[in-house]
Amino acid sequence: AFPNLTVYMNIARLFYQWGLNGTIAGVVLVHSVHGLMYSVWICVAAFSAIDPLLARASRNLGAGPVYTFWHIVLPQAAPGIVAACIFVFLESLDEFTGTFFVGAPDITTLPLLLYNASMSGNYQVSSITALILLVPSLLFMVVIHKFMRPEMMAKLGK
Repeated sequence: AFPNLTVYMNIARLFYQWGLNGTIAGVVLVHSVHGLMYSVWICVAAFSAIDPLLARASRNLGAGPVYTFWHIVLPQAAPGIVAACIFVFLESLDEFTGTFFVGAPDITTLPLLLYNASMSGNYQVSSITALILLVPSLLFMVVIHKFMRPEMMAKLGK
């Protein structure tokens, strides 16, 4: 909803006042704030999809609230939580603007390294990094393709 540049300029100004510019803590905070909105959004959707009657039935059968949460609610929300974690990790790999304003020049993350390498004309670093990032993606695709059943593939095509 808000442009990243405007948000990160204000965060950088605030972090400068707090003494967090150029620190690892500042970069971690920027990545956490950036990922928080996505993780909350995905987790709220995951927990909203759970049928409340299951938790109610568990409570009616004598289970306590902690047991109900750990053994009934959380296993149903686990795929959404894992998806949120993976998405936030991937978003953090792609986060350039916040790290540029808060961490540069002292902290160098992968997007900053690629930017600096491409601006200095060192295209070998960019090419090698692209290859390094391509290999896990291809392995993931092969594993998914191996375990995906034909009927699941047919549903994806519709």
